Amino acid sequence: MKYIIRNIWENKLRGFLILFSLTVSTFIVFLNFVARDDIIHQYKTLYEESYHGYDLMVTHEDTEDEFFEKNKFKTNNIDVSNKLSAITTFGVVDDNDLLTLKLYGVNRKSYLKEGLFEISEEDNFSNTKDNMILISPQLAENYGYKLGDTISIQTQIGVREYEIGAIGKETGLFLGVDNENLIVMTSSEVEDITEQKNRSNVLMINLNNKSDIKNSIKTLEQDNNDFVVQTLVDQETMDSNINMISQVLLIILLLALLMNYYVISSNAKVVLLSRTPIVGTFRSLGASKIKVNLILILENLIYGLLGGVFGVVCGFYFRETILGTIVQGVSNVSLGEISAPINYLYIIYALIFAVIIQLISVIHVIYQIGNYSIKNLIFEELSSVQKVSIVFTTLGFALEGVSYVLYRINNSYNIILAIVSLVSAMAGGILILPFITKYLSLFMTKINKIIFGEAPSLGARNISTSKIVNSNIKLVVISLSMILMIFMTSSSLENLFIKAKDAFELDIQIYGMEKKESDYLKLKKVQGVKDLQFSYNYTDVLMVNGKKMNLILGGFKNETLGIKNKEGKIEDLKNGEVMIDEFYAIKNGFAIGDQLKIKSDKFNSEKINVNIVGTIDSSIFTTSRNTVVFSEEQFKKDVSDIPSNIYISTNKKLTQMKKILYKELSGENITVETFTEFIESQEQQVSGILSTVWIFLILSLFLSAIGLVNNQVIGFIQRKREYAILYSVSMSKSQLNIMIFFEIISSFLIGCISGLALSIWMSKLLGVLLSSIGIYLEFNFQWGNIFIIVGAIFIVLMLTAIIPIFKISKMNIIEEIKYE
Repeated sequence: MKYIIRNIWENKLRGFLILFSLTVSTFIVFLNFVARDDIIHQYKTLYEESYHGYDLMVTHEDTEDEFFEKNKFKTNNIDVSNKLSAITTFGVVDDNDLLTLKLYGVNRKSYLKEGLFEISEEDNFSNTKDNMILISPQLAENYGYKLGDTISIQTQIGVREYEIGAIGKETGLFLGVDNENLIVMTSSEVEDITEQKNRSNVLMINLNNKSDIKNSIKTLEQDNNDFVVQTLVDQETMDSNINMISQVLLIILLLALLMNYYVISSNAKVVLLSRTPIVGTFRSLGASKIKVNLILILENLIYGLLGGVFGVVCGFYFRETILGTIVQGVSNVSLGEISAPINYLYIIYALIFAVIIQLISVIHVIYQIGNYSIKNLIFEELSSVQKVSIVFTTLGFALEGVSYVLYRINNSYNIILAIVSLVSAMAGGILILPFITKYLSLFMTKINKIIFGEAPSLGARNISTSKIVNSNIKLVVISLSMILMIFMTSSSLENLFIKAKDAFELDIQIYGMEKKESDYLKLKKVQGVKDLQFSYNYTDVLMVNGKKMNLILGGFKNETLGIKNKEGKIEDLKNGEVMIDEFYAIKNGFAIGDQLKIKSDKFNSEKINVNIVGTIDSSIFTTSRNTVVFSEEQFKKDVSDIPSNIYISTNKKLTQMKKILYKELSGENITVETFTEFIESQEQQVSGILSTVWIFLILSLFLSAIGLVNNQVIGFIQRKREYAILYSVSMSKSQLNIMIFFEIISSFLIGCISGLALSIWMSKLLGVLLSSIGIYLEFNFQWGNIFIIVGAIFIVLMLTAIIPIFKISKMNIIEEIKYE
């Protein structure tokens, strides 16, 4: 064990690279293990802190008349612990037209007693004074409100003034972004504003039997036909978000492993080969091959355990940041501080993973060392000549063939087939790389001889025979293909957002409406409104032919919002007919002529039976492409007659127009935003996930760069006697430098060409993989930018030529050849 520890210490730099790569890989694996538990725990914690044991929320089914008498809702047939009612509306701050407030009228004493609100600071606050309000801590912090300040609020019945009597704590109903602008009033005050005396529009129920919530909802809905009962914890949305996050983490893990495996393998191989004289000495003293191999395996097992431990430790400290970024990007929900208990089996699994990856990376090198003779081991007479293996080359072409076949047959976008196809492409590309390198180097040998002479020609010829140079080419190909693949993904997303901006021709959108289209026609008369359009769509997890599916249902009259006809026309749709996104149809096995039975208790009609009569392209409308389009007439009749969006064209300044619209629609929970703001918010969500991918990729690239420098140094050490002999018999130092320079430039040119070719193919496969998790991207190859990146990386790589050229100038020729 002392010998093993000493060997690890003597190879600190390479050992660090191995450990760092293992740490990154184990960290991502650990995140994949704990993500589900962490996110579920945080969602539940968030809801528990928000609702303090309350399980259900009741609202009136008739959105035109959302208010109901408090005693009208019957709960006789279920076991209820407590009920709390509220009456809510919305207002706009009179001197800040962009600030919409949620006015929450309740029995403040009851809500405070139940812990649904807590007071942080107060100034003679009274629960019963109508003109005294309790505000959220976020509102106080964001807008500088203090105790005793007066707020003028534009309501349905005019401007009302209120004194801030208390500021709440960020817990209970003040928790979360949805209630940042919440103001707690007396129920009598909001009843006056809405002119709804002794009525409510929200009822919260705390059940005694929390294990049977579904049956309780069913009973309540049977007893109360005019009401909608829903859980405060949206389990379906939570499960959907968790599945998406798990799949994103799986892709990050796959990309990191593809790169880190070769970084680990390359550095571990150098460490083992540097140990060959000591291995030879052990063997000469009587140690068996098996014993020596066990020592080398034990050493790498320690590397694996250390890398695993460091990865798990990083997982403990950084999982909150990484998971928070991904969750924010996927669901636009902030999880806050993660405090979920760790399942210790996950730690064991992560450690086992690290050990297995390390041993897989080096086992073939240990086997090779075991087969060398004692003489070759002691005198380091190991072959450094690169040979093209017919078996590996054939296997490489076979894997590329498998990758292509899976790409062609994976019409249903199966995630397993997509992963196998991507891994096969990378592995196959690496296996056939020596074959490609050999023939490209022979071609460059002839070109260099014709154009530049013998020394450059010799440099190009050395590429096909040097293991170190081939190792460098391999690292360049892996690193460059990953960089270009992620770059192409990023640029494709940017291109999608550009197309989206072109598709939305109007200036402003409004969403959050709760009334019918006729109630908003008054906006046509508002000064500054040039054009007004209504859009109908509905997004939810629905039952489709007996299966749960996350769908966007739209009701349109023609092509709009980036949705394009593919087969058939939206304007020809009749009742009972729909068109479905062609990608989504293929992925889920739907075809023209199929019947869809769509069920939801939130629809106007609980069951909708329709036939698929055509296909659309909704890639600009949503990257998920999970869109089904009805005629607008049928959508209003069967799904919802409340518009999801209002689009407005204006001749006023957008900021000014937003203020006018907020004031015009005061009393409603609407959001007004420009299309620029909408696109920016979408870009921000996606950029969070891409930033996470880039972080792990850059860490891996850093390791690859150090690996390249490391290989250059090792290559010089292995070949310095060769350089000394060439200098002494046939070449000057300048000719040696020219030979080395052209060897490096030719090898990196081969690496860049191969990396570019592999990245184009892998980008297509990554597109299929993203599609399999519901993110459709049409990959665009912006050749100008791609060649700039390749050129910049090539120039950076060429800087590594300084190392051997500098060492040539300092080399002592006599010292190097005196033993020859």
